[in-house]
Amino acid sequence: MVLESLISEAQAMRKPQLMLFLGFVFSCVSMLVVYFFFRESASFLAIAFITIASAPIVHAIFIREEEREARAPIMSETFLERNMELISVYAFFTLGVILGYAFMYVLTPAEPIKLCVENVCTILPTRAKLFAEQEETLAYISKIAQGTTGKFVANEQVNMGEFFYWFDIILINNTSVLTVAVLFSFLFGAGAIFLISWNASIVGVWIGKSILASNHFKFFGLIPHGIPEFMGYFLGAIAGGLISIALSKKRHFTYEIERIATDSFLLLVAAFISLVFGAAIEAGFKSGMNSLALALSVLYIVALGVAIVKVK
Repeated sequence: MVLESLISEAQAMRKPQLMLFLGFVFSCVSMLVVYFFFRESASFLAIAFITIASAPIVHAIFIREEEREARAPIMSETFLERNMELISVYAFFTLGVILGYAFMYVLTPAEPIKLCVENVCTILPTRAKLFAEQEETLAYISKIAQGTTGKFVANEQVNMGEFFYWFDIILINNTSVLTVAVLFSFLFGAGAIFLISWNASIVGVWIGKSILASNHFKFFGLIPHGIPEFMGYFLGAIAGGLISIALSKKRHFTYEIERIATDSFLLLVAAFISLVFGAAIEAGFKSGMNSLALALSVLYIVALGVAIVKVK
């Protein structure tokens, strides 16, 4: 109850950057709880606690936003103006979870530590124990990447073949995550938060590993494709959440369902386009076509910046 009341939905909508603080606090507190009390199921249970803590405020934000869209005159706002606040809320919250996981990963000991209070002793779990599932996922991703090393010859024609090889794999994977995010958001409400928090935890652990390895450039290499990928997940989760809230109401305003359905469809289209950019950028870097990847990154950031400026 204390964590849930730190920030109200009205404050979050006015200042979405507060959700960064909330995401950071929720993730750190959740990991501390599982660290000391549920260490055998720490990896997934921490994500569950983050979801439980954030579900009330996210649900309240969705209700508030759906009511605002339903009451607004049809032509009073553009599509971006109606949805940018929700996108910002999800973006800042995810960034907070990422930073929380990176912070806790760096602080958690690599070797077991014996802690004694008077005559009672306990062994504090290691980094590998607390982040076991995230470490396993990162190892799997690394294994896939290494499996294609040396498969392609360094010339432009074959590099293009490698580009499409990676593009197909990445886009199919990201689209499946998007589909699950939409379904979870539509069916369970808090399901999308769980999925986004899970992906954010993997990124946070990856950043923490890079910091400990003093390989800070790996973090910056994540940004070009990480931004459009997470943006796609936000948009999909918002689409599922909006239509879920609208359908669960017993009374509706004139054209409310039509407007929410239209916005949800446009959000899904924008989400898929964002994932296409993310997949193309990541595939470009993996196939050695760095110029193409950088050009697509700049194009995406410029388009995103123009959209934000127009809204403001």
